[in-house]
Amino acid sequence: IFVEIEQKLEPSLLYKIGKIFGYNFAEFSNTVTLEDVSTKKFLEYTKIMVKFVEGTYSSNIKYKINLKDKLIDFRMKNFIICRNTGGGHIFSEGGIAGIWAWALQDPTIEAIQPKCQGRGDSECEVIAAPYHTLIKMGYKPFKCSKLEKLEITKDYQQFNQIRKTKWSNNSLRTLLDSGFLQYEHGQVIYKKERFFMCEASFIYILERELAKIKNGLKILWECSFAFGKKLASLIEKQDPCKFITDFFPALGFGDVLVVEKEGNYEIFVNYFPWLDWWKDIEFVMFRGWLSGIISGLTRQNHQLNTIKKDVSGGYLSLHITR
Repeated sequence: IFVEIEQKLEPSLLYKIGKIFGYNFAEFSNTVTLEDVSTKKFLEYTKIMVKFVEGTYSSNIKYKINLKDKLIDFRMKNFIICRNTGGGHIFSEGGIAGIWAWALQDPTIEAIQPKCQGRGDSECEVIAAPYHTLIKMGYKPFKCSKLEKLEITKDYQQFNQIRKTKWSNNSLRTLLDSGFLQYEHGQVIYKKERFFMCEASFIYILERELAKIKNGLKILWECSFAFGKKLASLIEKQDPCKFITDFFPALGFGDVLVVEKEGNYEIFVNYFPWLDWWKDIEFVMFRGWLSGIISGLTRQNHQLNTIKKDVSGGYLSLHITR
């Protein structure tokens, strides 16, 4: 999905989306800031954070920090997305810029990727530092200092609390232990397609930003639908109801049930990751992905265009149909 998206949207927009996401992800994950702790503890925490990112984003990461200049320099192997596109504007540049901007509480921090395996280099390099520092170094970074900040409220805790599923039994651990998914050197693979951890606010941020541009949501739908069909082509003949119910909950999309009646499909989802922006989006990426999988497995065109959202049960429920 992200490879397709990066090839069809403007790099500056992709960077903005990634930086907003990285900034909010850092807050959601309780990333410490240099204002909160001593320099020693900050550096220790940064090391842990890098190892966490290395877990599914890269097979190897090395880095150097210069706190005086608010600069961090990453060297990475097999980093997500950019190794295929030569771009990496969402996660490599934007995501890192957002996280580092939060950690140093400086929204002027930006990031640039001077080297990339997707452009023929032996490794990827990302440098994050204040905008004017990067300019002085001879780079031309994107500029995005206005960052929309999400609030973690009591509702966030309530709607996203852990609940027992009714329809789904699989977890990510189940799929890894069974061999359905393979994990090696920081890469989670399903039949040559690579998956990676991504905090759920990205779905909301991406759709909200793409809704602001002409054909943005159309592009998002097309990319998601195409990826769903591609995934279906890798699956041995299987009932789409069973595959979706087994697969999507393990990826963190909630408790999912798929019902087929006379060739029509209904998707019921309880406990979908909730954000205060749930009223603002129509879950285009999720619906497109599901539509593509069903279309690919049935060899008929299924467009899941209708969605009903409900929070009356104290959690986010989705009902998706044609």
